[in-house]
Amino acid sequence: MKLFLTLIATISTIWSVGAQSIREQIAANPNLAGGIYTAYMVTEQKAVAAPRGYKPFYISHYGRHGSRYQTAQEKYDLPATMLEQAHKDGKLTERGVELMRRVRIIADDAYMRAGDLSQRGEREHKGIAERMATLYAEVFSGRNGNHITCFSSPSVRCVISMNAFTERLKEIHPKLELTRHASQHDIHITRPEKNMDIFYKKARQMAKDYQQQHTEDRAFIDRLFNDYDYAAQLIRKAYNSSDTHLFIGNMHDLAMIVQNFDNLPELHEFFTEEERYRMWHLFNIRRYLTYGPSADFGDIRNQDGKLLLRDIIERADAVIEGKATGEVATLRFGHDSAIIPLLAIMHAEGCDGRLAFADIERLPEVWCDSRITSMSVNVQFIFYRNKKGDVLVRMLHSERDIRIPVESDFYPFYKWEDFRSYCLAQCRPEAR
Repeated sequence: MKLFLTLIATISTIWSVGAQSIREQIAANPNLAGGIYTAYMVTEQKAVAAPRGYKPFYISHYGRHGSRYQTAQEKYDLPATMLEQAHKDGKLTERGVELMRRVRIIADDAYMRAGDLSQRGEREHKGIAERMATLYAEVFSGRNGNHITCFSSPSVRCVISMNAFTERLKEIHPKLELTRHASQHDIHITRPEKNMDIFYKKARQMAKDYQQQHTEDRAFIDRLFNDYDYAAQLIRKAYNSSDTHLFIGNMHDLAMIVQNFDNLPELHEFFTEEERYRMWHLFNIRRYLTYGPSADFGDIRNQDGKLLLRDIIERADAVIEGKATGEVATLRFGHDSAIIPLLAIMHAEGCDGRLAFADIERLPEVWCDSRITSMSVNVQFIFYRNKKGDVLVRMLHSERDIRIPVESDFYPFYKWEDFRSYCLAQCRPEAR
């Protein structure tokens, strides 16, 4: 089999848990403080050949929607209006005036677009599809069929992501036939969140309380306003809070989300290196408690990941056993709320860190949202078969190989029977 083509690195940063700490990585590239707002990174991959005699014949995939706007319009409008009021009252520093100017540009761009996919988000999915179509051209050659089944969350940003992805696939392989679904009927595999509802409010409140207690924002406010008492009163009123920490949190969100767009002004310079890291850390805690494999809530949350994993196994079985005639790929499009538990329940390397809330300050050592679930994050399972009918599978996380605790003599390829048995074991009710 020909060696895989080498991906061109559009961003030089490559996640490496052992090489640098997340603090060092954020210092080198402030966008990595974005957590779930981190734009998709395409990184160079080494050429990998499948074991002799094996050829790819099927792909199973789950991808998060692409880069998007903030999901709440008030995250744009509130700080813009508040800063403009302070400027009218003569209470902004020179730096505060510049922040106000940039926030207004960002807010005007986002008007009536809350939650929408950005143009970059479309490009991300087209790029992923192009690389899939090129690297695994044999899958789409028509030798084993030409049908692809697609499932999307009904969310518009997910549907457009699906359309962008499949449009690019068909441009490269015009004979492909697509069946696309985007309804509540398939929500258990596109947005599995049933069990999250059991604990979400409690987990989120724990995270918010912790953030309030551990946010240091006096220096940030003093750089923007020339009257701290005025600023504190204005912020508390605007955010309907007895504290001021929501303002720096809002500004951090805006500073991170702009990387998902073309030609919007950056806000990184308004934060110190320590403030940027600390805000990432506090939001990483929130994502971990509400979506992740925490010791406090992870056992419940992981149940949702089992629904998606079982669907992946069952649809692959149908293809391998010849029950899904002509099916060469199954593509799913949804949200980070599905990717996080899927990777956790599979114990994918770097994605299953388990900590109790009492040890939460150690979280950067074991779990990082920016690494696990950027915009357009995807998990791909590439299936290979030889003439004897033996099947191998390769697992990719955002187009990079990722290890799971299954023995293999030829990693990154796993024997399907070993991979399948392991996954089904993780789907048992008692499995963590």
